[in-house]
Amino acid sequence: MNILLTGASGFVGSQIYNELTRNYTVTTLGRTPVGAHHLTGDLTGSLPSLAHLSFDYVVNAAGKAHAIPRTAAERADYASVNRQGVARLLATLEQMPVRPRAFVHLSTVLVYGCLNGQLLDETTPLAATDAYGESKIQAELIIREWAQRTGIRATILRLPMVVSAQPTGNVAALMNAIRQGYYVRIGNGLARRSMVRADDVAAIIDRAAGVGGTFNVTDGYHACVSELENAIARYVGHKQPIRAVPLALARLIALAGDGINTVAGRRFPLDTPALQKLTQSLTFSDGLARQQLGWNPRPVLDLFR
Repeated sequence: MNILLTGASGFVGSQIYNELTRNYTVTTLGRTPVGAHHLTGDLTGSLPSLAHLSFDYVVNAAGKAHAIPRTAAERADYASVNRQGVARLLATLEQMPVRPRAFVHLSTVLVYGCLNGQLLDETTPLAATDAYGESKIQAELIIREWAQRTGIRATILRLPMVVSAQPTGNVAALMNAIRQGYYVRIGNGLARRSMVRADDVAAIIDRAAGVGGTFNVTDGYHACVSELENAIARYVGHKQPIRAVPLALARLIALAGDGINTVAGRRFPLDTPALQKLTQSLTFSDGLARQQLGWNPRPVLDLFR
């Protein structure tokens, strides 16, 4: 089998590449060369012709995330990559003499636009209004319409926070802050959040390509914030109890952080969105994936034992 993978140089994409290359030939598509079989292209610009190639299925792990848009142009960047980039990729695939049998797309639970909730499933309305979440909603709609029109099987995996044994982003920053001893807990730390292991996501890709549908994928445990903090503290050898900041004080700091974000255009460590994530529970049901994909994930906390 030959598989086309976009975003192979990214955090999740690299895990998918390592998993799939154990059994298959994987051709990567992107600006950064990955592996022996690579096609140079940009979802926001020109893509190479695929007319001389054939793929059993395609995995799209490319996308823009994390950055906070300050201007209309920066907001448009999300649409350019996550919506228009997907449309450009699908149009290129449609022109192939032999089309792939399936298309797997990595989306996000942020399409629901919820600040809190428990075990939200795939029937939850897609209500995101931020630049990232909205662009991912639009990408999903484009993929479903394309799949219905072409008859190509499409699978959409909605991911929560993704964690690996070598974490990046927010989890890496959390580990460093706890290791250095300057991390503080906000309130009681009892809010629960859904997470998923990157290697479990990678392992389900092949199965997902053969089934089709839209699925939330989580670790099924939904650890509370304090559990994650304590697990990481033990993992990095921090022996002192994690200090706590009263919620009232944290709210004042978050308001100040909002102002700094607006003026400076950078992400202050504690702003209102970050405070909400630390103090409000937001979990998602992966029951459908368990039923239809045979999804059997491992707890994220096991990575820090």
